[in-house]
This record gives sequence, structure tokens and C-alpha cells, in this order.
Amino acid sequence: MMVNERGIALVITLLVVALLTIIVVEFTYSAEVDAHMARNSLNGLQASMLARSGVNLGEAFLLHDDDAQVDSYLEDWGNLDEINSQLILPDNMRLRVQIIDEGGKLNINLTRPRTPGQCRAPQQNPNSPTVQLFQAWTTALGNLLEGRGASPEVAEYVAAYWSELCQAAYGSTGTGGLPNPTPGRTTGTPTPGAMSNNPFLWDFPSLDDASVIPGLTPSLIRRSRELVTALDSNRQQQVNINTAPPEVLSAIIPGDGIVENIISQRQDQPLKVSDVSALVAGLNTNDPAARFVRSMLGAKSFFFLIRASAVVNPNPITGKGGISRSASMLVRRDPRPGVPPNAPPGVPRWTLTQLDWQKEGGAALFQPTPGADDLPNAGLPGMGG
Repeated sequence: MMVNERGIALVITLLVVALLTIIVVEFTYSAEVDAHMARNSLNGLQASMLARSGVNLGEAFLLHDDDAQVDSYLEDWGNLDEINSQLILPDNMRLRVQIIDEGGKLNINLTRPRTPGQCRAPQQNPNSPTVQLFQAWTTALGNLLEGRGASPEVAEYVAAYWSELCQAAYGSTGTGGLPNPTPGRTTGTPTPGAMSNNPFLWDFPSLDDASVIPGLTPSLIRRSRELVTALDSNRQQQVNINTAPPEVLSAIIPGDGIVENIISQRQDQPLKVSDVSALVAGLNTNDPAARFVRSMLGAKSFFFLIRASAVVNPNPITGKGGISRSASMLVRRDPRPGVPPNAPPGVPRWTLTQLDWQKEGGAALFQPTPGADDLPNAGLPGMGG
């Protein structure tokens, strides 16, 4: 029987056209996706490089600081709001830069002995000024952490941690009269190099490394990061009175009146070392809580955290969206050898050492309500961004 093949050519033609249409549509879609991914990749690279350029801009401001006597958020490096608003960038790019003075925070490494003699001091003379100074730093640390929801015992465990290191290295305690670790409860694994008999190697490299101490949980560290830091204890041995948050000052200085006076005066002009002595002159030095306040406060800083956030191709109307990146750099700033403090303005007087580099997605400095992980020092007077 013969099959009627009339119209088969039309069916085959329609099938071929449909198949070609599907192939073309799929190819077009795939090409659009690849092009979109390429644009995003390019925008991401541009945002990363722009954020890195913002960090370099912050370094330039730190290097052009002409006042070698004080460090304050009233200086150009500390007040970048106007600079951020005047940056000349392409219309599709946004950049913000912020410099945070780490010297205005309480350095957790100052609670520890820094020499073999200081390790042995609690046993030889528990009432020595050296031991009492460590106690003062530990008490201030406890005040700060307790204000952030920590147990009062956490600061004691910090002191007990140093005691264990002293005991391991010298067979002596370095707690300065604070309780030894609770029997059966360890204060954590010593940091790399901590078991050396050289106390200069005992510093926590970063605040996150201090999480080996019971109670110093990652959550508590995040909540306390704008108040507590971990720096070279042989370099940053005081809290900068010009940049310290009110909580840090209150943790060190007994009585609210002096703290309010400091905050009021530093808003008009940077405070010098001589001003520190005058501001705390009324404290009762017979009070253990006030005896070492003067030696715990200074007017200079050596460590700074530079942060930058960049956005590429945000919505031109709302300013939101786009591809965003952030970067941060911890630097140590030291006087340039051979340059006197009274050198004329414009003379290069600083060197910068890059200590830690971090990059992340998102634009932290553009967030209107940053979290603890995003913008630690939001709200401090003089902060850029």
C-alpha cells in the first residue's frame, strides 16, 4: 500500500526551522550570560583596584602628617569626610576611605609581662609598681569586656594565661596577684612562639588569636573590636587620649567628670602630653584605680587601620546596587630616621610598614547602619566616611 507523502517536505522544513530557532536562542542566551559575567568580572576587578587605591590614599595622608607630637582625628588623616566628597571619579564609581587609630584602643598585650624580670616580679615583690601597672591594665580590660556583656572573670583568665607562660618559661607566676587558673580549667593553648623564654615573642599577633582564652569568644571579640586591639606591646604602650572612644577612657579613668572634660577639649584642638598631666592632675594617686592613669595615657599613635570601600555601576538614581569591594590595611607608622620633630612642614618624616592586608566583598563604608564586623568605629568624632 502506498503512503501519501504529500506535505512531508513542509513538516521537515518546519522541524528544521524550529531546531535552528532553538539553537539560535540558546546561543544568544549563552552569549548574553557570558557577556554579563565578563562585565561583572571587569566591574569586580575595577572595584577591587579602586578600593586598593583608596587604601593607598589613606597611606598618603598618614605620610603627610606634619605634627609629630600628637595624633588626633582633627588632623587631615582623621577627618576624611570632605576628602571623600571631593574625590573626582567616573560617574559610575564611588569610593570612601576611613582611617582608624588603633592606638586609641586598649592593647590587650599591655596586660602581660614583657621581660623576665617582670615575670618574676609578682613573686619577688607583689606590690611593686610594675605588678600594679599590669593589674591596672587588666582591670581596664575587664571593665571594657564587662561592658560588652563578658563575664568579669575573662580579664582574670587573660592574666592567668600570661602566668602560665611565665611559669613554663621561668617557673614563676606573672599574674600580679590575680587568681591562678581554676584547677582543671586551662586558659588555652599558647600562641606560636609563646613557650619561648623570650617574652618579646608572647604578644598576640591579632585580637582573633586571643580567642584561645576562655570567655574571649569570637562573638565577644567582634563586639569589642572597636575598643580592644592587639598590637606590639613594645611600641604602643599607651592609649591615645585624642582618639580613644569614651568607653576606653572610662575604663581607665575613674570618674565621669574627667572623661567628659577630655572629650570636650579634644573636639577643639588636639591634646598634648602636657595636657594629659593637667587633665588627670585631680585624681587621687593613693587610689589604686587612679595611680597609673597618667602613665597609661598618651597623645601619639603608631598603628593605624586604613579601610576603603568602592562601588562600580551603582543605580544612578538610588545609588544602590552595583559591584562593591572593600579592603583594609593595618600599618605601623614610625618616624623617619634623622628627621627632627620640628622639621619644616612638607619634609618627609614618616615611614609606613604594612602589617596586615584584608579584602572582602561588599561596601562596608557605604552601609548606613553598619554592624560590628563592618565599621568598627562608626560614630566616633572625626571619623572619615
